[in-house]
Amino acid sequence: MLTENDPLYRRLGGYLAERFPPVVYTVLVALFFGSALLFSRALDPAGQVAAKAGLGAVVVWLAFLHLRLMDEHKDFEQDSAAYPDRLLSRGVVTLSLLGRLLVLVVSAELVIAWTLGPRALWCWLAMFLFTVAMRYEFGVGRWLSGHIFVYALTHNPVVALLVVFVHASTGLAWDDRYLFYVGMVSVGSLAFEIGRKIREPDEEIPGVESYSTAFGRVGSAWLLRGVLLLSVVLGLLTVWSISPEILGGVATAILVVGLIVAVVGVRPGHRSSRVELVSSVFLLLSFVAVGVGAW
Repeated sequence: MLTENDPLYRRLGGYLAERFPPVVYTVLVALFFGSALLFSRALDPAGQVAAKAGLGAVVVWLAFLHLRLMDEHKDFEQDSAAYPDRLLSRGVVTLSLLGRLLVLVVSAELVIAWTLGPRALWCWLAMFLFTVAMRYEFGVGRWLSGHIFVYALTHNPVVALLVVFVHASTGLAWDDRYLFYVGMVSVGSLAFEIGRKIREPDEEIPGVESYSTAFGRVGSAWLLRGVLLLSVVLGLLTVWSISPEILGGVATAILVVGLIVAVVGVRPGHRSSRVELVSSVFLLLSFVAVGVGAW
């Protein structure tokens, strides 16, 4: 078991494994960035993708990490009580240490975004400023804490800002059809956020909000299904806007299969780990579908 006396690299490695698994997030970012790049390229086939576009994926990966680090500061008191076994709660890593890591991560994002050009830099800055507002919960954290769905809706725009940043990093011309993709990813991410906070009664954690406590296990399942359906509709519009033929049909099939699996997987009686898993798989399949349609 790690302690505060272990070397720094081991403590940070243990923290990342616990709260930000590098392999999982690398796969997520690769599928997200890859599908966005292919879709942007399909919208502007005559355009030239920027030579450094791939660095945008590094910024996205680091942005997810800096969001996690900000959340650790924002939720420290609540998480310490609810999850006493976590490394941060036990003092193996400290808020001060994570704060220094946050400064390093954001600085790296800034430098990389700057190398991607003015448009990417401005998009990154908008995303970063929004995360700062999220960190302080827009000044209405006490009210938001009692309205879990509104909380998710107010924080969800950070996903759209990241998606727009990815497009800016490609250097390709803007096309309004890209808004379909922005919508699909935003709503799919909202479904993931809901899915990871739906629990069976014996899984509820005192002091930790969940959709199942706010809306009931049945009500939260129907809420998630509705968000999943909206994400599929936006996904279909995304795919059909560029690929109406064979590959569009394959992409459509992937989205429909993903929806069916997710809808079945969120039924009351299924454990929280399964609901979170199917919500995650659905989001990843959405990226795959767009990638296939844009190939």
